[in-house]
Amino acid sequence: MEIVQHGNPRDARQDQPAQLALPSPYSAYFAPRGGATITIPGDDPRRDIVVRPALAILFRIAVGPAADRYVRRFLSFERQGRSRPGWHWPSLLFPGVWAFYRKMWLTGLLFALLPIAGAIAFAAIEPSFEQADYFWIACAVAAVWILPGVVPALLAESILYNHIRYVVMQAERGARGATEAVQWLSRRRPTSAAAAAVFGGGAFIFILSVVVPPLYEAYVELGVRGRIKLALAAVRDLEGEIESAWSTARLVPQQTDVVRAHAGAEVIDDVHVHPMTGRIRLALGAAVPILDGKTILLAPARGDNDRWHWLCIPVDIPVRYLPKECRR
Repeated sequence: MEIVQHGNPRDARQDQPAQLALPSPYSAYFAPRGGATITIPGDDPRRDIVVRPALAILFRIAVGPAADRYVRRFLSFERQGRSRPGWHWPSLLFPGVWAFYRKMWLTGLLFALLPIAGAIAFAAIEPSFEQADYFWIACAVAAVWILPGVVPALLAESILYNHIRYVVMQAERGARGATEAVQWLSRRRPTSAAAAAVFGGGAFIFILSVVVPPLYEAYVELGVRGRIKLALAAVRDLEGEIESAWSTARLVPQQTDVVRAHAGAEVIDDVHVHPMTGRIRLALGAAVPILDGKTILLAPARGDNDRWHWLCIPVDIPVRYLPKECRR
């Protein structure tokens, strides 16, 4: 950053058009006053924009903490005449807390509500998961926490830049000079740790209380559905034996030996094949407490093309715990 002092205002007016080859849309407000100017160098010297040296100072005071990082970025926005997306890690992980810390109240409220939108989106795709595992947990965390923070992370610097410009404009409105504007900004606290803790932390806790219980319930339901699917898979070979032998010999297969070898056997307390109809009765055990004492009937049916179909008939099992084949 180079400070240039023009001795003659008339000479300054003659030099200014050459330096202001790419005018900023805010140049009327940030036009140089008096003789001193700051040249913001760019890639092309002919595109350098001249701003008041007080602007960098006002920005720095208005930003407060981390001013070195932000002011450099904001002056770059001024050179280009517009803000642009960037990346901001704090607003990725805790967007609402960061916005309230910077005393941007409406933005903080909006950012704080984004996880609810992520939870709604995850609820729409959650039924497509086959089991409750680490992949399910990773997708839930991404949908509710990480992905809702991507947009704030991209736009945080632009939003803060426009907020700071507004604050600086308020400071200079009615001020007789930069000194009064600086004094006005000095009396203002640019950040608030208390607001971050109370509003940001409170919003975070509130969102957790709203989002986590349904997610946990969905996780439990998916786990129960997975155990029922294991139980159904444990009798697939038994169904095959019935299909191959029932129509000719009417034999009851050795269902106990067939089922015990399968991983889903731990969910099943007892298996019974009706000697007249071939219907399978699954008595579920205490391995899954919510299913203890519940029953699933698997009734065989033969279609016109002589194909076998097994109808899953749950007894006293809530629909939310049933896999798709048992919801007909």
